[in-house]
Amino acid sequence: MKPKIRKSIVTQIGILTNDINRSKEAWERFFGLPPQPVSTSDGYEKTAAVYDGQPLHGRIYQVCFNLQNIEVELIQPVDDTPSYWKDCLDQNGPGVHHFSFAVKDMDGCVKQLGELGLTLRQQGEFPNGRYAYMDGMDTMNVVLELLEKDQEVIE
Repeated sequence: MKPKIRKSIVTQIGILTNDINRSKEAWERFFGLPPQPVSTSDGYEKTAAVYDGQPLHGRIYQVCFNLQNIEVELIQPVDDTPSYWKDCLDQNGPGVHHFSFAVKDMDGCVKQLGELGLTLRQQGEFPNGRYAYMDGMDTMNVVLELLEKDQEVIE
């Protein structure tokens, strides 16, 4: 059976920013939310992240707004360490970076999207799951993020 991306489930919109605090405050006002915490991603020792085939030591500041139907993630690279986030921010400026899709069979989905001409640019682990960024910038004008969680909670 060929793996499928669950097209109907977009779980997240990722937005790159040069100023995480300014962006988060604007989104907090928009959503009418109290101040949300800014977190810093784990380092390579925990994520085992890879960027263009090399260990990824770049880290990000991030804020997530969990809405009823989707999560909005704000992302700012911590420094100038090479990463897909930094490259996209340098090349395209702040704005929408990715749409995330919930998947099962990460390896099968990466292969399937590779057959469609998308390139795996970055992947890594996070608590209870993993992600992969597939480059769709040339054809789709956005990055597709595949998210596979070890335990999917459906409410």
